[in-house]
Amino acid sequence: MNNIICTEEKSDTKAETAENDCSNHQISTNEYKKLRKLLCYDDAPKYLQFNSYIRNGYRNLLPTKLCLESIFWWTNETFNIWSHIFGWFLFLGLSFVDITFLNIHATSQDKIVVCSLLICFQTCMILSSVYHTFSCRSEKDYDCFLTYDLLGIALSLFAIYISGIYYAFWCHDNLRNFYIFTVGAIFVAALVLQIPRLKVHSNVKMLMFVAWAAYGVIPTIHWTIELGGFENTMVRLLIPRVIGMYIIVGLAFLIYITRIPERWFTGKVDYFGHSHNLWHILVVCALYYWHNTGMIYVEFRMNHGCATNL
Repeated sequence: MNNIICTEEKSDTKAETAENDCSNHQISTNEYKKLRKLLCYDDAPKYLQFNSYIRNGYRNLLPTKLCLESIFWWTNETFNIWSHIFGWFLFLGLSFVDITFLNIHATSQDKIVVCSLLICFQTCMILSSVYHTFSCRSEKDYDCFLTYDLLGIALSLFAIYISGIYYAFWCHDNLRNFYIFTVGAIFVAALVLQIPRLKVHSNVKMLMFVAWAAYGVIPTIHWTIELGGFENTMVRLLIPRVIGMYIIVGLAFLIYITRIPERWFTGKVDYFGHSHNLWHILVVCALYYWHNTGMIYVEFRMNHGCATNL
């Protein structure tokens, strides 16, 4: 395990980045040891001091090579990085499994929707891991990669909505097109808010994602009514899955904003078990759960035909 130190030295982000990445000399052994040591909260770069309940395990300002090497260190970002590397492998594996299944059973449209869903999920995982890996490179890079991380979340939400609307309104072209258009418009708005020069506050960005997630209740209720309510077999099968998805996402968001459990166990869960770790676990669970929900629908529709005939 890395040594944890609280130094009195304060690093200038731009100066450190320029020195580490633009100079031609090799990092000396002493410099490497200094950069390799972890910092406590008070001595971490100011822009990384956004959760005062995480007291230890912060990386110093690192050059690119050491950012990559830090993937294999034990820091307060290690689990965040590896949880979504695992998520990427999971959805990559599911892609191969689904391609085999879909080649036998599904239409070309089904293949496009499912493959697009998994590509978006994998992109989300990759961008998240990249953000957590390079967040200590400089404040400028932190802001840049945070934007990419939020883009990955937006892509996942977009994929979840499009796949859900595509299957739910399979037999209702006009409604399907309407909801795809509205979700697309919200997606564009979410992307606009990520533009750095607009300097939109992070809380506003988060509220945008919350509102976007809440919007899903509208097409869900509409779909339930359109199919005749709970007398419909498909509604009885899939509504519990939709509710389950909202429970997972709601729990993840609650943990994220309340910073539980580290606010109860300050300094005790710095490396593993803090809110962002749990957020990552629940995000992977939610995406995997939604993928399985989609496959249930694909199989059901292939066996029963159009939903309006049920």
